Amino acid sequence: MPIVYLINAEEFFMAPFVHSDEVMIVRYVQPLTPEQHQLLETTMQDDPSFRARSRAHGLLLSAQGTPIKDLAKTYQVHRVTVSAWIKNWEQHGAQSLHDQPRSGRPSTLRPEARDIALQYIKEAPHALKRVMKRFADKTDKRLSLSSLKRLAKKARLQWKRVRKSLKSLRTPDAFAKAKRELDALQTQEDHGQIALYYFDESGFALDPTIPYAWQEPNSIIELPARKDGRINVLGFLNRQNDLHPFMLNS
Repeated sequence: MPIVYLINAEEFFMAPFVHSDEVMIVRYVQPLTPEQHQLLETTMQDDPSFRARSRAHGLLLSAQGTPIKDLAKTYQVHRVTVSAWIKNWEQHGAQSLHDQPRSGRPSTLRPEARDIALQYIKEAPHALKRVMKRFADKTDKRLSLSSLKRLAKKARLQWKRVRKSLKSLRTPDAFAKAKRELDALQTQEDHGQIALYYFDESGFALDPTIPYAWQEPNSIIELPARKDGRINVLGFLNRQNDLHPFMLNS
C-alpha cells in the first residue's frame, strides 16, 4: 500500500459524537447595558412568573460567562432551550422574558365574576378552598383551585409566607424603653464586653407555624401575634467564663 504524506495540511479535530436531535452551541449573552441589567435584576427578584424569573437569572449568569451547558443543568432544561432564551432576548428584549399568549378556549369568566373572585382571594388569601365555596354560593358558578391560582398569578399576587407582628399590641413607652436597653447591650457587645443572644418563647418545630398566603408584590401580610409571652434578651457578662446570665423583659 503506498504511503501518502500530507504537507502543510491543516490539523484535524475530532468533534464529539452528537445525536441528531442535539446541537452543540457555545454562546453567551451580549454585554448588557445598565438599563438591561436593572431590568433583568428586577424581573429575577420581583416577577410573579417563575419562568420569567428563571430566564432573567439565566441571562444574567450567561452575561457573566456561565456556559449554556451549566445553565441547562442548573434549570434542568435542554441546552437548546437556554440557547433560545439568549436568541429571543437578542431579538425581542424584555418581551422575550414572558410566555406569549397561546390560542385556546376563551375564558367563560366575566369581568364582574373575576373581580368577585379576586376580592374573595384577598379577603382569605390563605384559604382558596373557602374562596371556591364562597364564590360558588355567590355566583352559582364553580372555579377549580387551579383556576383560582391562575387568576391570582395573573393579578400579580405571590404565594409567600406571612409575618407575625406585635405592632398592634405595642405600648409606645415600654417599647422605647426596651429599645434603649437593647441599644446599650448592643454597644457592650460591640466592645467585646458581653455576648448577646436573642430568643423568644415560641420554641422550635420542624413544621412551619407561620402560614403562606397570596399577597401583593413588595408587601407582606402581618398577623397579630399573641402577647402572652416575653421577648427575652440573654446576655453573658463575660465572654470567657460565661458568668451570671441576666434577662431583660419587654
